[in-house]
Amino acid sequence: MIIKLEQMFIQTKQTKENIDLSNQVTFVYGPVAKGKSTLARLIDYCFGGGLEQTPAVQKEFVSAILHVYLGDYKCVLERGASDSTVVRISWFSSDEVIGSVNAPLKPQDEPIIPNSELFTLSDIIYFLCGVEPIKVRQRSQDADSPLIRLSFRDLWRYCYLEQMHLDSSFFRFEDPFRGRKSQDAMRFFTGLHSERLSQLEVDLMRALDTQRAKREAVLQIREFMNQFSLGSDKEISDQLIETENQLSSAKMSKVELHKKRTIDIHPTDSLREKLLLLSRQIIQQKIAIDDTIEVIDAQQRLHSELITAKIKYERLLQASMLFDDVEFTCCPSCGEEINTTEDLDSCNLCGKNSNGVNKDIHIDDESRRKDINSRIDELADSIKRRELELSRLRNHLELIKTEKTRLDMQLQEDLTNYDSAIIEQIRHTDKLIATLEERAASIVKLQSMPQAINKLEEEAGALQGKIDRLRTELEGERLRLSEADIAVKSIAEEFKRIMISIKFPGVYSDDHVIIDPRNWRPTVIHGDRSWSFWDTGSGGKKTLFNVCYALAVHSIALKRGLPVPSLLIIDSPTKNISEDENPELIASLYKEIYQLALDSNNLQFVLVDSDFVAPVEELLSFESRYMAGTKDAPSLIPYYEGP
Repeated sequence: MIIKLEQMFIQTKQTKENIDLSNQVTFVYGPVAKGKSTLARLIDYCFGGGLEQTPAVQKEFVSAILHVYLGDYKCVLERGASDSTVVRISWFSSDEVIGSVNAPLKPQDEPIIPNSELFTLSDIIYFLCGVEPIKVRQRSQDADSPLIRLSFRDLWRYCYLEQMHLDSSFFRFEDPFRGRKSQDAMRFFTGLHSERLSQLEVDLMRALDTQRAKREAVLQIREFMNQFSLGSDKEISDQLIETENQLSSAKMSKVELHKKRTIDIHPTDSLREKLLLLSRQIIQQKIAIDDTIEVIDAQQRLHSELITAKIKYERLLQASMLFDDVEFTCCPSCGEEINTTEDLDSCNLCGKNSNGVNKDIHIDDESRRKDINSRIDELADSIKRRELELSRLRNHLELIKTEKTRLDMQLQEDLTNYDSAIIEQIRHTDKLIATLEERAASIVKLQSMPQAINKLEEEAGALQGKIDRLRTELEGERLRLSEADIAVKSIAEEFKRIMISIKFPGVYSDDHVIIDPRNWRPTVIHGDRSWSFWDTGSGGKKTLFNVCYALAVHSIALKRGLPVPSLLIIDSPTKNISEDENPELIASLYKEIYQLALDSNNLQFVLVDSDFVAPVEELLSFESRYMAGTKDAPSLIPYYEGP
């Protein structure tokens, strides 16, 4: 899996730094707090990793641009300080842009490129490198978890040895989640994986889980039945028969009681009739009251209207009297002069005789006034009489309601006191029948429990045959992958060779190193004792253990053509190791690294350390960068002075 770093540009708020990366070895060294580890982290950042927010990064970092070859494609990875979910990737062929997308770090609903299977940055890297990744379970402990592509970040763990975890974690194997992913990466590297093998492992895990669940269910049901003395299948059947017999007897007793029951007049029947009659009277009284109120309202409205009409009429008469002596010289409508007549009894406007008319009008006015007064008095008298009747009706209604309330209380008391012996027997029989029916239904449901237990035991036993078959097929598939076993053994042997070559403390030529593909933890066997990364004790030995294992994986990958990315970044390979106290150890470690770089032009190293160790033999391509915070050896961010 060809990955070659070419050049990196780091944009800060004041400068743009250019870092040239050698095809073989790039060595970055210098005192602490000058940006050496940040350079390695920025390379990781461009490949989708996180970025430690140091004060310098928080204050000055703007973006990083990494020029890299992925397979046969020249690519540019761009990522800004605020780009937390995407990386901009562009790929070229003959200096022509073929594609450029914002690649998300986590899969989205739609593919990045239409009509493709590329959903993340990891998918694009695989595609450009021409590598088909394996599929692994999304959740390793869940047998029903779907199969997804192995992420490039899981492979990257073997290509970037972080300073932070170099002496505390063996490729995150101690992490329940990341450890599984690291194991999947080793299966991918060595070829100890196939779709059929993965499916067989899923089927086996599912069968084991199902069998365990069924056996646990059987055990729990039996404990429950023993706790409540529910008995065996036969005992439950006997209980059901006895209950059904009791139920049949109770139903026959109820039929007999109904036959014996005589039809008598209930002592409260007459009281019920009185209450019914009173209810009808109450309804009639309410209707009469509503009708009376409606008539009174109508008469009151008419009374008010007559009084208003009388007042208006009086005002009209007063106005007529006011204009009796008025003589018009001009027409009140058009304003023209009026020709007066010599007839004094005629109206000067219309010319009609007004003497007889005025007398008739006065006589009619008096008659109307008397009629209106008489009608007003009649209405007032009628309203008064109806209000008295309304009061009487309401009083009578209250008497009826009081009587009905008294009779209701008497009825309740009589019903409470009345309960014949035969009715009591019928009620008791009904209760007994309901109890027995519920008991029979419960026993019927309970009867299925022993049958379910037997069925579960049979199913669990039948699964054992399936489990044995799956185990046999799984072993056969693993045997088929014999080449992968050879690769695993080769890594173990190379790991031992490298440790002996660098004079790793406590490792001897007669020791054995084994890597168990079930957990992928390399173990050194010395006589009757064995130890691994977690037993080394010393932080320096843990660091060497991680570095040697990574070198072994990449060495065998070069020799056997394994799909390991052709890049190894080691941040502080001599962490916790003093050059003054262990000069031979450090010299031999770097000699092994440089020798591996000499043996192959495909493997690229980026080394970060405090002290520079020059190669003994000249390499074809070697770049060193001294970061000391001086003018001749500037820091990663030259102008920055701070924590």
